[in-house]
Parts: sequence; structure tokens; C-alpha cells
Amino acid sequence: MMKLIQVLKLFGLSGYEARALVALISRGALTAKEVAEISGIPRTSVYDVMKSLLSKGFVETYGKPLKFKALKAEEIISILKRRVNNNLDYLKQELPKLETKEVDEIIIYREDLVLEKLRQLVLESRKVIMGIASYIPTEVRKILENKSKGCKLILVSSNATEVEGAEAYEFKRKEEILSKFKDFCHGLFVFDEEKTLVIFLNKLKIGVLSENDGVIQFSKMLILSLIEFIKQ
Repeated sequence: MMKLIQVLKLFGLSGYEARALVALISRGALTAKEVAEISGIPRTSVYDVMKSLLSKGFVETYGKPLKFKALKAEEIISILKRRVNNNLDYLKQELPKLETKEVDEIIIYREDLVLEKLRQLVLESRKVIMGIASYIPTEVRKILENKSKGCKLILVSSNATEVEGAEAYEFKRKEEILSKFKDFCHGLFVFDEEKTLVIFLNKLKIGVLSENDGVIQFSKMLILSLIEFIKQ
């Protein structure tokens, strides 16, 4: 019986309401006094309890002296089920409105932190590093060559063949590009298809890191498209 009362409480009934309802279902029609005696509800509270059960639709009244009668068990279950479903529908509609939409994080690095971040990403990569750069300066080349064993390195650049261990693709107008870009480097790198890093190495060094899947896929597509163009 206690288990039944505890379960009814889970559906929004108070302890007294659950005890009164169980008494009425098991004993049939009862006066308020009889409900109090059977359920152990204080007489000073029993009328308020019965009034609440009436308002919730679980109990009917009739006769003089006034008697209370619970609905059939199937009807009570149906009422509870309908209310639970209505509450679930409300939650499905309203809870998602409270969720904070994810904001893709973009982190900007400056000066020496740009190469430090590049070094970290290269060392952490385990599958493949893909990159395109106007020109790969010595400091960047050394970082890329220090990749982990087994990690594939694919590079598109005016001097990609200078990077040891790389699958290199060089622009067809190599000499013209070298003459214009040798003093600085603009590059885009994709690490294990999980992160992208755009770097600008000139007088002002800037790096932009993103983990947005759309940016990653676009960057990969750009690099692969350039490779196909160079192969032609």
C-alpha cells in the first residue's frame, strides 16, 4: 500500500490525497469522517483533501450525509495518463527554447603564439595534415617536418618540395609566386579533419583557429581542388 501511495505522489498528488484516494478505491463510498479514520488523515484536514480530489476530477460526491466516491481505477489511470502526456508535450515544445545555441568558437593568436599554436597542432596530429601556403618559410618548414611518425603531410605551395616528407604540390607559376611571396606567408592548414588554422606571417603575425565542421570541410575541399588543378 505504501508503494502505491508513493507512486501516486509522483503524479502530483499530496500524501494525504494519495491516502484518501486509496481508501476510497479500496472501500467504496465513504463520508469524510470515514476517510479520515481509514486513511489516518487528521479530521481537521480531511475536508480540504477531499475538496482538492474533487477539483482534480478523481472523486465524486452524492447523498446526505455527504459521501465521496472515487472514479474507477481505469478512469483515474486515464486521467493521469492524459495529464502526463500533456505535460510531456509542453516540455517538448518549451524546453528546447531554453537551450543556448552553440556558438562556434574562433580563437585568434598573435605574434609568437601563432607559430607555437602551429607547432602544437602539428605534434598533436596523428592522421593527416593538409595545408596550402603562398610560401613556406624556414621556421614553418621545420615545424611541419617535426610531425609525428605516421602522420601524412600534404602541402600545396610555391616551395612545397622543400619540406621533407611531404606529399608536395607546387604552383605552375612557381617563380612568379616566389618573387612576390617569399618575404611572407599566408597559409591554411587542416589537422586530422578536426581543426583549421589560418596563418598570416608578415610584419604582423596572426593565426585564426576554428573547429567548425563547415569551415574544416570547406578548407579540405579547397586544398583538394587546388591539387587537382595542379595535376592537370
